[in-house]
Amino acid sequence: MRTVICLAMLFAAIPMAGCGGESVDQKPQGEALVKVGDKLITQQTLDEELALVPPFQRREFETPEGKQKLLDRLVEMELLYLAAVDMKMDKSDSLKAEFERARRQILMRHYYKDQIESAATPSDEDIQRYYDENQKDFEVKERVHGRLILCQDETAAKAIVKRVGQGEDFAALAKTESTDGATAAEEGDLGWFTRDGYVRSIGVNEELTGKLFDLDAGMVSPPIEVKGKGWAVVKVEEKEPAGLKGLAEVKDEIGRRLGPKIKEDHYRKSLEELKQRYKVEYFQAQPQAASTPEELFQLAQDSKDPLKRIEYYQQVVDRFGDSEQADRAMFMVGFVYSEELQDKEKAKAAFERFIERYPQSDLIESARYMMKAMEGQEPEFQTD
Repeated sequence: MRTVICLAMLFAAIPMAGCGGESVDQKPQGEALVKVGDKLITQQTLDEELALVPPFQRREFETPEGKQKLLDRLVEMELLYLAAVDMKMDKSDSLKAEFERARRQILMRHYYKDQIESAATPSDEDIQRYYDENQKDFEVKERVHGRLILCQDETAAKAIVKRVGQGEDFAALAKTESTDGATAAEEGDLGWFTRDGYVRSIGVNEELTGKLFDLDAGMVSPPIEVKGKGWAVVKVEEKEPAGLKGLAEVKDEIGRRLGPKIKEDHYRKSLEELKQRYKVEYFQAQPQAASTPEELFQLAQDSKDPLKRIEYYQQVVDRFGDSEQADRAMFMVGFVYSEELQDKEKAKAAFERFIERYPQSDLIESARYMMKAMEGQEPEFQTD
């Protein structure tokens, strides 16, 4: 049973490109590692196969032991392939339909990637328009970069202020005198924080930050009591006023935001053009469209075909985008792609569109969780 399980994992986890290395009649590309029949598996073959492993699984095969495991799997795959060819399974009539399905899938995938995805990129005009229409998204609050020395009591804090006033270096004092180990190890560095934001080792404390924002860069605060933690002395290293991020700074971010919708629009436009080019004709009357979002959502739930479910869910969004079912429907598009069709690329694009369109949905955290899980980050799911 263990062997069967390992073989199943072998086929599922590693997308073998060649699975056979090179014939010994050909000039080997790279150092030869093993010979199987008349085939050589070279270092180049191993490197190419390693590059095909999904990033979240690749680390398993990057160690010397992992590379040996991958090489052993390549040998196993070549043995299975040779045995199948010896049995003339590649000539089998019963497998012709399966070969044809695989060929069609490969061609469709590459057509979509080359002609739809690659062509659907936000233009400079698209990015400029989005930036102009959504400048609130790129506003930057006033912020401060500070250093902290945390003391047990007010007397110790006053002594620190006195020593700094006498010329001692604040960062050096933070390293030796602060009772907060986390920041002391980094010379008291708090990083940047806003007036109403989180302050490292302190938390959200507007009483403290309010006093700090009244100071100029280079100034040191008087002792400030922080309930439950002690007394803080903070040096303001830098201050930045509120403002607006420049277009160049956010151009890539805007491109990522616009990407999913532009790809979706381009895909639908391309489909309409292809329908005209290849003359799609329906020979039966199309089913009457559902008249409410509830009906459409139920049709999706009842359908056993995942692609049909995606179609119904998408109709909920397209026709009833402001309804109570719309955000759930858009989330379910990503869910079906991820869990049923195992298409991580389309699932990620669907979840990105969902987050962009329905940022207030109570399913946002679920979508982010699933996107991280698809990237192999194994996030801890948070619930309120």
